[in-house]
Amino acid sequence: MDWKTSRVLCGARLIAMLWLIGAFVTTSGGKLLAQSNAAASQASLVGAWAVQVTLRDCETEAPLGPSFNSLVTYHRGGTLSESAGSLAFAIGQRSSGHGHWARERGHMYSHRMVALILFDTEPNLPGTSSFDPKRPVSPGFFAGWQTVTHTVSLTDVDHFTSTGTNAFYKSNGELYRSGCSTALGHRFN
Repeated sequence: MDWKTSRVLCGARLIAMLWLIGAFVTTSGGKLLAQSNAAASQASLVGAWAVQVTLRDCETEAPLGPSFNSLVTYHRGGTLSESAGSLAFAIGQRSSGHGHWARERGHMYSHRMVALILFDTEPNLPGTSSFDPKRPVSPGFFAGWQTVTHTVSLTDVDHFTSTGTNAFYKSNGELYRSGCSTALGHRFN
């Protein structure tokens, strides 16, 4: 083998070695990055949550009817999306909620979201609450929007509690109802 052939083979081996090292680093790094992203998600609110919401009297904190379920997804970057399952709204009356969230300190977070109320309904939709037979299922709503503002406390990687307020506005911006609520969240895995 002459000097030129030896040099070409050495160069080819070097290129092959560099390619293998690059492939190894890329695939290992991707796996490590995926693991670190998963760990970061588990240490924060990022992910999908099944949430049980209870409306409460703001002064006494007494429940104002049965709890209802909601799905909330906290996205990386600080946005959130929500789908409520309250029977107080007529079918198709309330849009999904959209908003933002932020870490405040430690395991405490804040979130604020808005949902559209697409049409008016009168109080007392058919049916009564099983929680209190004298209380209607729905207090009635005006077309406009609803805001929900909560402080969330992550109790462990898969559970949170939260407290906050809700407010309802007519299409012209007039506040017509506000209240308080608490929620228990369980990470959807």
